[in-house]
Amino acid sequence: MDRTFKLVLLAGLVWAAVALDMGVISYSLKAIGKEFALTGGQLGVLASSTLVGMLIGAYTSGLLGDRYGRTSMATGYALLHSAATVLGALAPSYEFVVTDRILVGIGLGGVLPLVSSLVAELSRPERRGRNIAFLESFWAWGWLAAVLVSWAVQPGMGWRAYMAAAGALSALLNAAILVLPESPRYLVSAGRRSEAEEIVKEYGVSLPRIAERRLSLGEQLELLLGGGMWRITVPLWVTWFIITMGYYGIFIWFPKLVAQKGAELGLGAIQEFIRKNFYPYLVLVTLFQLPGYYSAVFLVDRVGRKPVLAGYLAGVAVSAYFYSTTSSLAGFLAWGAVLNFFDLGAWAALYVYTPEQYPTQVRATGSGWAASWGRVGGIIGPYLVPQLGGWQSVFGFFAAVHLVGAAAAAVGREMKGREMPEIEE
Repeated sequence: MDRTFKLVLLAGLVWAAVALDMGVISYSLKAIGKEFALTGGQLGVLASSTLVGMLIGAYTSGLLGDRYGRTSMATGYALLHSAATVLGALAPSYEFVVTDRILVGIGLGGVLPLVSSLVAELSRPERRGRNIAFLESFWAWGWLAAVLVSWAVQPGMGWRAYMAAAGALSALLNAAILVLPESPRYLVSAGRRSEAEEIVKEYGVSLPRIAERRLSLGEQLELLLGGGMWRITVPLWVTWFIITMGYYGIFIWFPKLVAQKGAELGLGAIQEFIRKNFYPYLVLVTLFQLPGYYSAVFLVDRVGRKPVLAGYLAGVAVSAYFYSTTSSLAGFLAWGAVLNFFDLGAWAALYVYTPEQYPTQVRATGSGWAASWGRVGGIIGPYLVPQLGGWQSVFGFFAAVHLVGAAAAAVGREMKGREMPEIEE
């Protein structure tokens, strides 16, 4: 098996573990609310709590990954989110669940920018986009695992058993991180060139000239925002904010929104369908995330990162609008599938695009801080949903904001087929 392909598969298992532990709160939210008699506001806080942790994890992991290495830091964050998910099964109170989900989120938010940076740095330019988009596709498999484990465990054994089972499965998936190599570009920047040269020979990638020094925080900020770089960084932050606010706003509440849709319409084909096919519907629309991802895998190295990212975000806007207005069963099925297709395909393009914008000494920090702005949006999105009201207003709102995200993505820097920027010696 090709070494780089094996790398992406192993990193993909870690990626799936993140999605699985993220999805747990979506599929246990209703049951937790019932057990602790939570108000709508408390449910909103609980829905956003994982994203609060992800903000902390994304902010800290970039700085740590640029200083101490991608793989070593990712290992610690992965252990944290799996262990905390299992611990959630023992929660004696609402406050404990919120605190625990913040810990889960720190682990989740820390892993993602480190693993994506690692894969980017071990990929040849002509295959980098395909590799990272393929990596991101494992999110759909992890989210699907969250649905299936919930379906298998929660109806008969409750949400606590569900959390324990999901955390154990994510720990098993995270074991793959133990055999991932360290980034050769990081090793050069840390003065460990001989180790880096062994790795690049093994993976068949080139090792560009990289300054063997670590940067201060001020120098990192200069690379992110100085010298005109703000024109790249700020739109990137806006794109992250929009896509994350929309994704977590929609999908953390998705099971509850689907149930609410049937209640809003009263007796009718959609309500009857949901009553009989609640879990099958969730599985069905989740499956459409996979062709969304794999279409992005196919397109990012052919037509470019920007067209795919901006186009798919526009596709989210259109499908969310029609999803908000449909009253037919056919429309409910079709637009739910299309929304999942475009939303997750956009994520694949975003993870390709982000680490390519920055040199090694600030790549994990740049990716992590962009993700941090995303987590701010992710905190706001789930909290907003109960305030927005019904089905139509929720999906109508997210249709509008994704148009803003598409516009922000369209003004970025295209890196298709180009080597990533570096600070040379």
